[in-house]
Amino acid sequence: MAAVQSSAERPVLAVDLGGTQIRAALITPDLAVHCRRAVPTHDEEGVEAVLARIFGLAAAVRDDAVAEGLPAPAGVGISSPGPLDPWRGVVVAPPNLAGWTNVPIVARVGEALDMPTFLERDTNVAVMCEWRYGAARGARNAIYITVSTGVGGGVIIDGRPLLGADGTAGEVGHITIELDGPRCGCGGIGHVEAIASGTAIARDARAMLADAVDSPLARLAASGEVVDAALVARAAAGGDRACVALLERAFVAIGALCGSLVNLLDPEVIVIGGSIAEHQPRLFEIVRSELERRAFPILLDRVRIEPATLGGDVSLIGALPIVNDRIGDPTYETGSHRPPTAAPQQGATRP
Repeated sequence: MAAVQSSAERPVLAVDLGGTQIRAALITPDLAVHCRRAVPTHDEEGVEAVLARIFGLAAAVRDDAVAEGLPAPAGVGISSPGPLDPWRGVVVAPPNLAGWTNVPIVARVGEALDMPTFLERDTNVAVMCEWRYGAARGARNAIYITVSTGVGGGVIIDGRPLLGADGTAGEVGHITIELDGPRCGCGGIGHVEAIASGTAIARDARAMLADAVDSPLARLAASGEVVDAALVARAAAGGDRACVALLERAFVAIGALCGSLVNLLDPEVIVIGGSIAEHQPRLFEIVRSELERRAFPILLDRVRIEPATLGGDVSLIGALPIVNDRIGDPTYETGSHRPPTAAPQQGATRP
C-alpha cells in the first residue's frame, strides 16, 4: 500500500465481522457513523448463514442511507478477525469463527452488493483508524494495541501499514514474553495474550476460586456473577488482593510487550485501546513504568503511550482509508496476489 498522504474523501459502507456480532454502518469523511445496524453472528449456523446476514445487513444500511438522503458509498470495507489474505479477499482461518476456512468473502459480498469490496484484519483497520484520525495522527511510526478479550495490534512503519508477506504482520498478542508460561488459545506458549487478555484473566481467576473460599471474588461468583475480567476488576476494587495481583501481572505483561516493541520498532507513539484499557487507567501507569525499566533510554524521550480516542467504532471508521486507498489499486482486485516487495537476489528467479 502506498503511503497515506491525504484524508479519504468518499463515504464507505463499513462491515465489522466479529465472533459475537456483525455490525455495519455508512461512514462519511467527517467520521460520522450513520445508519448503524447490528445482528448476532451465530457462526455455529455455518458460513453461508453468516454470509447471508452480512449481505442483508449491508444492503439494509445502504437502503437506510438512500432513505435519509445520504451520499452513496464508494465501496465496502470489511473488518474481520485474522488470519486472512487482504489481497485475494479471503478469510483464511480465524479461530473465533467456526468453519471459516478460505472463505472468499470479498468476492461474495462484492457480487451480492455490486460494489467494490475490500478486506482487512480488524486490528489493521483499527491502527489505520487511530493513525489517520485519532491518537497516532501525524506519526510516521506508530503501534496500536488492543487489550480486550484478546490482545491484538497493528503497526505503521514509515507511513505505511506493516502487512508482512502473508498479511499477518502485527500480531503483537502472540509475542512470547514468558518462556514457560501458559498455553495461548493459538496453541503457543507464554504469549502475552495468554497472560494479559480478558480470556487469560478470567481463566486465572477461576483457578484462584479453588483456593479462595471467602474473598470478594468468591462472594461475587457465588451470587451467580460470570467470572470474567470485569468481575476480577470489581473484586480488586473491593479489596481482593489476589485479584489486584492478577491484574497487575497482566498489566506488567502489556508493559513488557510495549518495551520490546519500542526497542524493536522505535515508534513515536503506542496507542492502547480495547475494553480493558478503556476501564483500567492503572494499565497506563504500569505500562509507562515498565517502559522505564525495559526500553532503551534514548527511545524514551520520543515515544508516547496514548489511550485510543475512537473507541469501539475503530473497526467501522477505519473502513474509510481501507476502501478509499485501495479503490483502483490492482493489488487488491479480487483474485489478485500481492506483488513482491523487494527485488530478487542476483541470479534468483522470482516466483
